[in-house]
Amino acid sequence: MARYNFADLSAWADATEAKMNFVMKSSITDVLVAAQTTQIGIGQGATSFVEGKIPVDTAELVNSLTVDGAEGPDAYVVAIARMEIGDYKRFGWTADHAHRIEVGFVGTDSLGRTYDQAGRHFIGKNAAKFSEFVATRVAEVRS
Repeated sequence: MARYNFADLSAWADATEAKMNFVMKSSITDVLVAAQTTQIGIGQGATSFVEGKIPVDTAELVNSLTVDGAEGPDAYVVAIARMEIGDYKRFGWTADHAHRIEVGFVGTDSLGRTYDQAGRHFIGKNAAKFSEFVATRVAEVRS
């Protein structure tokens, strides 16, 4: 029967916790980096788009990312760095048109403008990849 001393088990537990924190923080960061990946917006001359990327005309949308009272394109960096396993964070884009860009909009808005705009799904597409990001990060700590 193998014998372990407390110091060995304690060191193993600390190393495991550090790896879990790395996977958690890195995977959440991966989602947000992907969601904040920009592409030229229609107002800047784009004729097509890639789902999962955030369109930029004036940068209002990409700059509206908010978490823990901080706002800006990199607002998530400090919030994630301070996270511990079990913490809950809500990340959001506060620009007035954020929801329309995410899910699309067909119809006439309150200003009388008519749209037939497909959703860019910059949040949903990347949030759906969370399990992939976790698997990639787990593989990193195992190697």
